[in-house]
Amino acid sequence: MGWTAHGTYPRAVPQNRVVVLAPVGDPILEQLVAAATSDAAAGEVTPPLTPGDGWTPERVAWLRRFHVDRRAGLKGEAHEVTWAVLVDGHVVGGARLAHVGLDKELEVGMWLTRQARGSGVGRLALALLLEQAAAGGFVSIRADTSPSNAAALTVLRNQGFTCSDSPDGRVHAQLALRGGTENTE
Repeated sequence: MGWTAHGTYPRAVPQNRVVVLAPVGDPILEQLVAAATSDAAAGEVTPPLTPGDGWTPERVAWLRRFHVDRRAGLKGEAHEVTWAVLVDGHVVGGARLAHVGLDKELEVGMWLTRQARGSGVGRLALALLLEQAAAGGFVSIRADTSPSNAAALTVLRNQGFTCSDSPDGRVHAQLALRGGTENTE
């Protein structure tokens, strides 16, 4: 699951909206599943487990398992941590950081509901993820997306990521983090 907050759905965002990354405990997990299945295509949230882009019992089960298996955080078996993206207390997406490759490198991923796209939520959530990574002592973060995901590419570039096409047909993005000191995770 890569950076998948694509598409632009213009929404007015009042300046006083609050974007939060919340740990995915049981009550939040059910809200996250409800948000995904009601306002995001399955292919934007899960791998291609079943044909088509619709939600199936297999995809819903995978989504639940994915978040439950990552509750132990970066030091857990999955080496990944997930959050629900909340706007004013309502779940509008999911976000993750995964320990990959080098010792101090992470991968970031995110998906947003259709209603949240184009409103600045992705930019704010990514900024929170970058703060988490730097506070954990990580020095590099990467993401990947499809070349057609203009919204994600704009958010990544605006946060300072260098984006480049790769032989696998994806766009790989890389950012050196400032302020990483020691890995506290």
